[in-house]
Amino acid sequence: MIIHTAIPYNGALSWKIDDFLNHKKIKFIHNNIYENGIDGLINDIGEKNSLPEKIYVSDDFYIEFTGDGTITNIETMLYGENDKGQLKGFLITYDYKKDSKINIWLNKGEGLSINSDKLLNPFFAILKQSDYKEQVHNWEDIKQNQTYSFLYSGKEKVNSEKGLSILDGDADGDGKYNTGLTTSMLSRGGEFSGYMASLYIKNNEDISSFKYLMEPQYISPEILENEHNSEIIEDAKSSKRWITDENNGTVYTFVLDDKKIGYRLVVVDAAAGSRFYAFEKSIDSGENWKVINKNPFMDEAGSAEGIIFFSNDFGFIGIQGASGQYSQIYSTKDGGLTFRQVNLPMDKVKDIPKEGKEIGLKLDDYKYLSMPESKGNKLYITVTAGEYKSNGIQFYSEDAGESWNVLTK
Repeated sequence: MIIHTAIPYNGALSWKIDDFLNHKKIKFIHNNIYENGIDGLINDIGEKNSLPEKIYVSDDFYIEFTGDGTITNIETMLYGENDKGQLKGFLITYDYKKDSKINIWLNKGEGLSINSDKLLNPFFAILKQSDYKEQVHNWEDIKQNQTYSFLYSGKEKVNSEKGLSILDGDADGDGKYNTGLTTSMLSRGGEFSGYMASLYIKNNEDISSFKYLMEPQYISPEILENEHNSEIIEDAKSSKRWITDENNGTVYTFVLDDKKIGYRLVVVDAAAGSRFYAFEKSIDSGENWKVINKNPFMDEAGSAEGIIFFSNDFGFIGIQGASGQYSQIYSTKDGGLTFRQVNLPMDKVKDIPKEGKEIGLKLDDYKYLSMPESKGNKLYITVTAGEYKSNGIQFYSEDAGESWNVLTK
């Protein structure tokens, strides 16, 4: 949990305790989660402190309790605005083994901002609406004297119906809530986003947790795919190299000096670990794409190594074998309408790297071409004995890839 870095009992502080205005200890009276929920905790704190009307969770609200509901541990950072509109923070810890009182550090709210997704009230509602007491009792029947935990982080996303329960009601007090949603909707894909609290047995990975969700919104697979594609495109625009979409194998790049121009390799067929690609272009920052070359690798199958363009029309694409032991690079000077294979003068190589000799490699073992790099007015390609090998043979070109020479040291 993130909060562990900010409490005195768990190592290095993520922000200095000196920044806090003061430290208080408060008697913990309402210390049974079954009887008082966490409302009791907030009420106990409110007896000695002026609390905001709306309270938010900075990271997590973590609470431990026994089978009879006795609270044994609390770790959280809460915050909100006072009646003057000023942000105030409350770092709260409680460990029954170390102190019978609640520890509270107050600060000015530095580094905090209002986030409605982190509202605390939905946690109150979840505890009131859920059957967590019955679930704990069921666990107690299996094995007694366990420690149980709740973790609440505000709104979260979930894409599995395992252990998930959707609760009715208005979690955030806005008078609105969704009805008619069932966990079975996840069987066709997509995800729910809503206020969620997870119940589990501490230090027990054999028994799955239960997740209680309120006011969920269902996000369809189509919407998720569109959001994912948009994120990938934005990542590609900000990258100086290429980005691979791990979901479908599409490889993206945008021209360094003109982010409106984008290129991508799209998987059109796959068999036995190898893929065939089409080459597409965008002229509107990735909003729309058009196939401009249906066979950029000239019938070669494998896994795309990368794309890099040094201008709107001049660039390279690479493909590697499924084993990762060899690769081929192709260049274009017409924006991908045509490609030609890059052929390096391996016959001009007089010696292989010392490291290769020491493990018995020969020149024929150097078959993996790295994607070209531009330095000054030259392009460089390094040839190694495999995808993850180093200490390769370097080649350079001074005429935009028309010819290549061995780099001698």
